[in-house]
Amino acid sequence: MLQKRTSYARLTGSFLSLALCLAFHAEALMPHTSQNISLSYGWNAVYVEVSPEQTADEIFASWPVSHVSLYDPASFLATRQFSAEWNSQGLSREAMAVWYRDAPEASSLKSVPAGSVLVTFCTNDTGFVDTFRGVPAAPRTTWHVTDANTVYNFIGFSVTQPAAINAYFEGSPCEDILSRTYYNVVGTNADVAPLAHAVRSETSQVSDGAVLLVPSDKISDWSGVLHVSPMNGINFGQTASKAMLSVRNDGTTNRKVRVTLEQAINHDELFSSESFPEYLCTRDMDVAVTNAAWDNNTAHYYGQSKVKTLAPGETWNLEFGLQRRWLEYEERRKGLSFGALLKVTEDSAAHAKVVVPIYGETSGEAISDWQNGLWIANVELDSIRMVSLRRVVVTNTLNSGVTRVATNIVESSLSATTPTGGKFKMRLPLHRDANGKLRLLQRVTVAGDVAADGTWNYKLYAGTAMVPATSKSIMRISAVCLPTETPVVAALDGSLWDWWLQDPMAKFEFTVAPNGATSLLRHPYHPQHDGLRWDFTTSAPDGDNVYNYTSDVKPETFSVKSEIKMRIDINEGIEDWNPEESFNGTCEWKLSGLRHDGDVVVSGPMTLKRVSKATQLVLE
Repeated sequence: MLQKRTSYARLTGSFLSLALCLAFHAEALMPHTSQNISLSYGWNAVYVEVSPEQTADEIFASWPVSHVSLYDPASFLATRQFSAEWNSQGLSREAMAVWYRDAPEASSLKSVPAGSVLVTFCTNDTGFVDTFRGVPAAPRTTWHVTDANTVYNFIGFSVTQPAAINAYFEGSPCEDILSRTYYNVVGTNADVAPLAHAVRSETSQVSDGAVLLVPSDKISDWSGVLHVSPMNGINFGQTASKAMLSVRNDGTTNRKVRVTLEQAINHDELFSSESFPEYLCTRDMDVAVTNAAWDNNTAHYYGQSKVKTLAPGETWNLEFGLQRRWLEYEERRKGLSFGALLKVTEDSAAHAKVVVPIYGETSGEAISDWQNGLWIANVELDSIRMVSLRRVVVTNTLNSGVTRVATNIVESSLSATTPTGGKFKMRLPLHRDANGKLRLLQRVTVAGDVAADGTWNYKLYAGTAMVPATSKSIMRISAVCLPTETPVVAALDGSLWDWWLQDPMAKFEFTVAPNGATSLLRHPYHPQHDGLRWDFTTSAPDGDNVYNYTSDVKPETFSVKSEIKMRIDINEGIEDWNPEESFNGTCEWKLSGLRHDGDVVVSGPMTLKRVSKATQLVLE
């Protein structure tokens, strides 16, 4: 056994007996694909594209082998130990791990991660075939320099069909890689180190899962024609609804890239897997400025592809959206796994292929409308118009012969909108709770303290609710110009911002009595003060006209009704799975009873921004 390990060192540097921490552990069920592993009699090197969930002991128990070595190319990341340039930095982790059938205590290989290379000797004369089932990952390869030694790079191939070696390596930063000689791992003597058999790159092809020993004249992280990120695919987790996938053309010629949604082989074990495509939306972020709309109106299905031609070095940023609300509509149990596979391929002689999962879990929480929470409207009233009123006398004679006369007041005309002399700026807090009830607030206080686990727990307080004395952090947001201390519920029953509405608008109505504490007209000369100042004890200033308090009509004693309308611009529409956090819109405030002969309407632009997603509002 020692002889074999010493011989291996001629190709891989050395066997390192310490454990390689490459264990793959999945807390939730993830989308799987499969890979056929074919071994011929003698020495073999195989590129692993998936991460089997079984341990190394479980995988290799049925293999006709006595030991298996795993080569981790990522261990050479950011190192120069093989370069002529001096650098004291060593391997980022152990480059080799070994599984021994007869010496389990000496085995450092515990699991097999995607992106690694297995080297082993098959003792079966007719060869051996096995199938790995597991989660795929995008290739990541780190190249080290081989000019001054014979320690080659183990490079695996992931292709849709046999591909020309030169076409696959087109784009590698190694300057003369296309003119160099590549090597296969061969040999039929188990007691002798495997041989490096030269391959003619001009005529040779490689198949999926093949491995070549490749020289390099520089350090590089080139991982093939297609560089797909994230390496481990898209994970929506339990709460996310948007995620990015990027595909970069690392070749030297244009590549027609195709991203296809495919079923996982454990399709039937995943939650709502049959209808999973229906809950996905996509958009090309590279053209999002001119085409911001998602394709959620397009029917999605397995086998559907997105295609784009990429120039050398160009990156395709593809955003995926998950309509989580509808995905979880029928099931609330927490932790149910869902997902599929994204297969990325390109049309050229390289036939490069990358497969990654797209997956997530159900949250188990009741999904509230995306509109819920605390919003702040910043308004600039810059226009005004008047509403003229007309009195109409209506005479009605009853059957009894009695004639009744009534006077109705109706709107007769609107004046033209006139710009104001300046902009009156104000902010109005609004809150929408879990029941969809929308309230306009005069003030709201955010208060809370730090819990034992370090998280900050807070609540929203409004109306007559008192903030607990134990609160350690307090922030108040007020609408100082709003003449009501009582939260006002929207007249439209809280339906503002329902995503299907074409004209999302909310209307708030309230009336302030003439003796109300928040009356717009309550001032030191109000009749309730009996000619005294605001302190009710000091006389009014000299020059005050006492007839103001004895005339038949005192406008300042009118009740004043307010009607506030807020309307937001939704452009292409709003999706509940893709909530917006800010909007532009308009605000209109009509005051009735302020003038004896009509109403006053002021209006202006508005920006609306959500500042908290908290749905609970303490009112008393």
